[in-house]
Amino acid sequence: MIPELPATMSAEILLKENAELRMRVACLEERCRELEEKVGKNSQNSSKPPSSDGYQKPCKNSNSPDHSDDLSADKGTDPSDEKPNPKSLRQSSGNKAGGKKGHQGTCLKQVDIPDYIEYLPVKECNKCQASLLDSEPVKYIERQVFEPGRPGEFEVTAHRAEVKICTCGCRNQAEFPEGVTAAAQYGSATQAMAVYLNQYHFLPFKRVSEYFNTLYKMS
Repeated sequence: MIPELPATMSAEILLKENAELRMRVACLEERCRELEEKVGKNSQNSSKPPSSDGYQKPCKNSNSPDHSDDLSADKGTDPSDEKPNPKSLRQSSGNKAGGKKGHQGTCLKQVDIPDYIEYLPVKECNKCQASLLDSEPVKYIERQVFEPGRPGEFEVTAHRAEVKICTCGCRNQAEFPEGVTAAAQYGSATQAMAVYLNQYHFLPFKRVSEYFNTLYKMS
């Protein structure tokens, strides 16, 4: 049987729980108030641009419902005559998003002979921490990074990660450098240059692509 607590101890526990619940309710009420204010902001009652309103355009008198009758009476207009919020007339075509069947897509592909090769070794087992320096890799996983080189050329660095099997049966793969996530991708210098040309010099994406293709044969 569970022993009964003294009356004074039970009262103290209830008071403590009551105080905690009151504090939690106050925090939740404050959070709800913040979210309601955030959702209710638009171009009429904040510094947000009109383009952020989307199709839910706020009415001119939506911020002062208490005085809407007075304003409409002064102007001699009926609140029901206000134009409704615009809605998109676009209808769904029923087609799935993305490339259609038979579409010939293009992507960056690996080259057979890269300019530079960086081997990423596996030194120890991730499971039992046994040394794998003397173990032969069962295979390599390669990822290539394309960067601008001399005028008219681009450079490709191949990152080859070792894959080794430990005696405990654990499969270990070397980690790639930060940012190297695809089998073939453009490097950080190429990405930074593309952003610079597009955002600072206001070049369209097509002209940025033509720039890399003309100077470095990167397509």
